[in-house]
Amino acid sequence: MAVDEKTNEIPTLPQLLDPLPIAGAVVTADALHTQVETARYLVEDKKADYLFTVKDNQPTLREDIADLGLPAFSPSAHHRR
Repeated sequence: MAVDEKTNEIPTLPQLLDPLPIAGAVVTADALHTQVETARYLVEDKKADYLFTVKDNQPTLREDIADLGLPAFSPSAHHRR
């Protein structure tokens, strides 16, 4: 999908994924897509899980993850509740 030169990939991701049946799937994306709205869209609208990269330019998010004190954790089980 082409992205207009006056925007970026972030608002285009939902347009790309809308027609796909991805409920229960794990979607991976690069750090550019590590956005609250993208995560909300995947979990609430598409009923999918996600795996995003978190870089140093999101220090609060990195700290929140570190504060969990978990060496690793699995995607949510929202579709199994």
